[in-house]
Amino acid sequence: REAVPAHSAVDRHMLQALARVAVSGFGAGATLDPDSRRPAARRDPGASRARSSRRQGSSSVVVHASGDGAAHSGIVEESVVHGSSLASVGISTRKKSVISESAATDPRPLSERIGIQGVHHVAVIVDDLAASMEFYRDFLGLPVNPDRPNDKLPYDGAWLMMGPEMVHLMELPNPDPTDAEFRPAHGGKDRHFCVGVKDLAPLTEALEARGVPFTASRSGRPAIFFRDPDCNTLEVVEGLEWRDRSSPKFVAR
Repeated sequence: REAVPAHSAVDRHMLQALARVAVSGFGAGATLDPDSRRPAARRDPGASRARSSRRQGSSSVVVHASGDGAAHSGIVEESVVHGSSLASVGISTRKKSVISESAATDPRPLSERIGIQGVHHVAVIVDDLAASMEFYRDFLGLPVNPDRPNDKLPYDGAWLMMGPEMVHLMELPNPDPTDAEFRPAHGGKDRHFCVGVKDLAPLTEALEARGVPFTASRSGRPAIFFRDPDCNTLEVVEGLEWRDRSSPKFVAR
């Protein structure tokens, strides 16, 4: 039998690189990092979890695919930003190579330097937008914010107001169990968002009339936890002292 020549180290490395590209689905929108021979990032939002590393002597951040998730980290090219690009809303996608002197010497916490104004919105994943709208809009009475850019977002959803903040409903595949059997019995032990109200009693009465189970907060506060049709947990607490400047419990910031 004729002997098959052994591959050189270079040949083996090239074959391994080609195999990795084939498995990872390297396609349009991806760039290849010459150091790792892997696609740096993909246009597909369901691509891979990414990790960032800095090239030697460069101010750009390269994003590498690791094949086990769907998130990007670091600065990515404008073409990989899903939906409307950051550039289109005036946000630079390029990291500056030199940090300003004032930022480097500013002793204030980052939260103060960026000027946090509060929670803008929370987002929950839903299976049936119509059913969720019946719960959030019709039952809870949250008004709809008409500013949602439906033509730009590639999934159905809605924005609803909770006082000055919002809850965003997103009709997308849910990575979490949507059967209450597989979630904690007490919503306070699950992921949740909390809404402050002046009077809790009308809500508990409405939940009881609708047959929606709820549990009391174990902290002793006047608060309850309940779930929406997709098992997303809401906490509602009575009392807004933390926002009321006239309250002795208000902490000036």
